[in-house]
Amino acid sequence: RPGGKVLIVDYVISAGTSVNISVNIIRQAGAEPAGVAVAMDRQERGEGPLSAVQETEQRHKIKVVSIVTLDNVIEYLEVQKDMKTNLDRINEYRRLYGVT
Repeated sequence: RPGGKVLIVDYVISAGTSVNISVNIIRQAGAEPAGVAVAMDRQERGEGPLSAVQETEQRHKIKVVSIVTLDNVIEYLEVQKDMKTNLDRINEYRRLYGVT
């Protein structure tokens, strides 16, 4: 409704594209985004050197919160003896797409 506040909820944030689209739709409808809640933050780079979360927070002046981050997944895999292959794959993913 016009003048209302909307919480954006998504299962993952990668580059932040879907959040940017959602913010535009919400504002065009006359409401304001209250924030973003995601299940997982992949901690990927956005369009520049910042993470997609950092870019989203700066661009739209809203808070982004996540339940789990890629760091959390890596910490878990590091203590699982039978998960080395998965850990190696995730570390390679982070090397290619992650924030340094």
